[in-house]
Amino acid sequence: MQKVIDKLFDYYLIQNTHYLIQMKDGTFITRNDRSKPLRRFHVQNHLGGKLPIGTFSGAYLTKFICFDVDYADEAETARWVTYKLADTLDDLGLHNYAISFSGSKGYHVELFYDKAISVAASRQFFDFIVQRAEIVGVGQGKTEFVPYATRGVKLPLGIQQKTGNFCGFCNVDDGLRVMDRSESIAYFLTLKKTDHAAILELIHEESSYDSRAAADMENAISRHKPLAIYDQSESYTLAHAAKRYNDGMTAPGQRHKSFLLLARLMNHNGVERPDALAAITEWFTWQDRRLYSTEWSACIKDLQECVDYVYHHNQTLITDQRDLTVTFSEIDAIIRRCPQKNQKAVAYAMLVHSKRWGNGIFYMSYGQIEEAAGVDDNTVGRQINKLEKLGVIAIVSRNQKQKGTYKKRPNFYRMTLSVEKAADERSYEINGGSDIGDCLRYFYTEKEIRSLLPRRQSNAVLTVS
Repeated sequence: MQKVIDKLFDYYLIQNTHYLIQMKDGTFITRNDRSKPLRRFHVQNHLGGKLPIGTFSGAYLTKFICFDVDYADEAETARWVTYKLADTLDDLGLHNYAISFSGSKGYHVELFYDKAISVAASRQFFDFIVQRAEIVGVGQGKTEFVPYATRGVKLPLGIQQKTGNFCGFCNVDDGLRVMDRSESIAYFLTLKKTDHAAILELIHEESSYDSRAAADMENAISRHKPLAIYDQSESYTLAHAAKRYNDGMTAPGQRHKSFLLLARLMNHNGVERPDALAAITEWFTWQDRRLYSTEWSACIKDLQECVDYVYHHNQTLITDQRDLTVTFSEIDAIIRRCPQKNQKAVAYAMLVHSKRWGNGIFYMSYGQIEEAAGVDDNTVGRQINKLEKLGVIAIVSRNQKQKGTYKKRPNFYRMTLSVEKAADERSYEINGGSDIGDCLRYFYTEKEIRSLLPRRQSNAVLTVS
């Protein structure tokens, strides 16, 4: 308990003479008397469920920022706004935030600075985040900036006196379930501070743009993000997203994060927004109903908002280029199963595209295949059917009408180049300009290429400009 008290002082309190005390009827009294400073026993009472306390910033400086999400009678809206704040902070690489239940109508989303910054700068940061998260004017409630000199905020880990609810910590990945006292204390002790310089840099970048370029603000900001593109955690990697799409949800509390993750996956691979919504909706229909409790209509509304949010901000995924390799057995299977030149080109284009999806089920439009393989749209349609018969691909879904509409579902495929692979099999690392000819010249000798391919195909492969 002493560690918890020490950390509350360290993370929240920049001064101890101006503070709040919540009375049993739920009202707050403000104390601002140097002769009656906040003491350790006040915090101990707070943690024991008696007389919760709150804090203000200093006159000019603050140690932390709180996004006070307050939506009376709009629990789902409060959750959605909290989700959007968390996703916006994650997208900016600011992962050391904490979410706690207010005990009544909303949540507190907080970041703790490693060095105090000015209240004015903290307010600028708040304005930047709420604009980027697009939560201004959402619902009937509001998200407010605290603390400052005349507005305090209640500390977590206490009991809201009016409702009797414990103000524990929450986690987005767990559906904002409020942790119990022991869980919350253990979680609180793991929290870390955020580099104040990163906050000031974001503020500087935001304020440095000329107001005449307001229309280009979003693109300008995105160029300066340090952030998600450098974050090598598994949260937004392509492999992680593809696994979630193929395997589905595995535990409670993953629904909202899965919607955002799969929307990123679709956008990363060029799926149009309506097709992305249709694909994720279809994916959601086969999820285990025991893993979420929200009503279906609310889930679909949440999904629509997630897809809109991701596509509006053009959020994508991290690709580990080291994994983008093709094996000898994969290329050999294409060469031996596909007699026609166009079949080889289409099969190779789809193989490479599947690698970027994580080697499972993948999306690829006819236009993407046409561009990647260098063939026309009519050729693509014919060859797709032939490749399925040749055992190169499986058509998971194509040209299927969405229930109750005239729209068609997006095209999803799976590579079926199931072959025996040797333990010491060679692999070829491909890049944006690698084609099937590069692979053939790497894996085979000239004599082998001429024996495997018809004369015109082998001449084309062996003639390198």
